[in-house]
Amino acid sequence: MSRQKEFVTNTLILTIGKVCTQFISFFLLPLYTALLTPDEYGVVDLLNTYIVLLVPLINWQFEQGLFRYLLDCRNDSGTQRELFSTVMITNIFQVIIYYILFNLLLVFVDINYSYFLIFDVICSIILNTYLQYSRGVGNNIDYSIASFLSAASTIVLNVIFLVVLKMKVDGMFLAMILSKIIGICYLFIKLKTWNIFSIRLFKKNHFKKILRYSLPLVPNQLSWWIVGISDRTIVSYVLGVFQNGIYSVANKFPSIIVTFYNILNLSWSETVALHFNDEDGEEFLNDSMNKVFVFFSSLCLGCIACIPLVFNILIDQQYNQSYFQIPILLLGVLFQIIVGLYSAIYIALKKTVEITKTSTLAAIINIIVNLLLINFIGLYAASISTFVAYFVLAIYRYIDVNKILNLKIEFKTIIITIFTSIIIIFLYYVNNIYLNIFSLIIAVLYALYNNAYIIKIVFKKLINHLS
Repeated sequence: MSRQKEFVTNTLILTIGKVCTQFISFFLLPLYTALLTPDEYGVVDLLNTYIVLLVPLINWQFEQGLFRYLLDCRNDSGTQRELFSTVMITNIFQVIIYYILFNLLLVFVDINYSYFLIFDVICSIILNTYLQYSRGVGNNIDYSIASFLSAASTIVLNVIFLVVLKMKVDGMFLAMILSKIIGICYLFIKLKTWNIFSIRLFKKNHFKKILRYSLPLVPNQLSWWIVGISDRTIVSYVLGVFQNGIYSVANKFPSIIVTFYNILNLSWSETVALHFNDEDGEEFLNDSMNKVFVFFSSLCLGCIACIPLVFNILIDQQYNQSYFQIPILLLGVLFQIIVGLYSAIYIALKKTVEITKTSTLAAIINIIVNLLLINFIGLYAASISTFVAYFVLAIYRYIDVNKILNLKIEFKTIIITIFTSIIIIFLYYVNNIYLNIFSLIIAVLYALYNNAYIIKIVFKKLINHLS
């Protein structure tokens, strides 16, 4: 199998585990926005964002180090067991310390939904380690199944707890925790943990090298957290939790694109690490990166073109203000994807410190722009600051990586994408049904023209499968 076909195939396998459930979750937005007020939805979103902070602080991004070093020993089951045992024992130590410290904190500080902050972090750490082990040893099918079970469980349990039991915020939090436990149980059994884990297999040398690799990723993750939480915290403090609920709903649309990218990034980071040193590795990566860019440009522009046609169907009218934020956030996501593509190059070079430095720059820019603008343009400040932060970081990494490798997006592609974006976004804000349909046609033509290679691969696989 060629490298590009391997890349596309891995992406398709990983997609099965997440895309269907993500779309189901997205189309449950009418349920969530009908049963939860913007204030309640704002609380859920804010606490979920704090989880993103706590997880890397507690587990030091060890699951990322586990995945990276498993790629180097795919034919050595003994080393795989040592790496897994070392990381899992470290995780157990981490969650015990976290549990003790958090309960000590509760003696002095009253924290709403403290049970969620305790148990969701613990479940996230354990589940992430299992998932990255499964990926690291090349078992993408079990990774996809576990992700599917966890996501599907979240959806089913949310319906039960919100619609049937009327548990509101508590129900959403409980559904998230239980769904992670289901994913953990599946992988515990499927991977036969009793055969790959042993306290005696803890190796100090593995611990040290994973620590050296993973620890610089913690500030990087915190920087991304700052980009996300600074928007929500500033919006909640200056404009109120109600407006944060509006902003959270607006982010649900870009989250579709982010989900697709996170799936692709799983196979992209693996592909870069495995083929980076090939004789024609630079040419291969450059070609693949251009294909990925136009693919996600197509998704972003297609999403912008579709939203005017479905927004009033999906979203309760009390969240109508979120409509105006969505195109700005989607453009920000496109530059976030460019940033992520170059991050894989840094990781292949094991330059995790450089990732942290550049991400910190983006976080600082995001906060400054947000604070400067929020009293003048309100909620737009959060969307624009996110866009500006990702745009600056994408340009910086583009220039920085090209000092080492020639990985440039084709000029023709950039010009076509800019021109198409201007037309589609203009028609979005005009918001006329006939112009919106015309905008969708433009987005479809753009996608077909730029993604012929991917369409051809998928079409061939479908024909081969059916025959």
